[in-house]
Amino acid sequence: MIIAITGGIGSGKSTAIATIKQMGYPVISADDTYTELLKNPDFVRGVHRAVQVESNSDTLDRVAVSSAVFNEPCKLKALNEFTHAKIYESMFEKSKNYSVSFHEVPLLFESGYQDKYNKVIVIMRDLGLRIKSVENRSGLSSEEVLSRIKNQYDYENLDKNKHTVITNNGSLQEFSDKVRAVVNEILG
Repeated sequence: MIIAITGGIGSGKSTAIATIKQMGYPVISADDTYTELLKNPDFVRGVHRAVQVESNSDTLDRVAVSSAVFNEPCKLKALNEFTHAKIYESMFEKSKNYSVSFHEVPLLFESGYQDKYNKVIVIMRDLGLRIKSVENRSGLSSEEVLSRIKNQYDYENLDKNKHTVITNNGSLQEFSDKVRAVVNEILG
């Protein structure tokens, strides 16, 4: 069984993941998987090809890739399709080693891979609490945080009947207890 964990910035995904790890379950991170893939020259060349960047380097040319996709929706789409496919392929391959695993996937709905999972857990939190959480850990202003939130998937309009939603508006202990209860319920 493979379960995805997702939610917007400041929702509490990291806390949920820490709780799941404390319960003894493996968690595979999309962000960590991407970082690992960037060490693979074939992946890096694939990124360069996807956005039509001429490079013989085995290291990602971040400036050229950013410039290539800036104001170029077709190239950005090609970049996302290539990287998301490789990230998910690697994550699902790693999950073959476990009877139960969790995938931390910040861009799950944006990438369209939600139907590949046995279950999806969505972490939700009131907007004001999300903003305060990100401000406290990042030093960004509330306006900067709100701008980032507005550029993410609109979790407020998510079909909550299709997925398991955990609301994170209370204390850290209350949230961890909710996560434990949901995981235990899913896994029976």
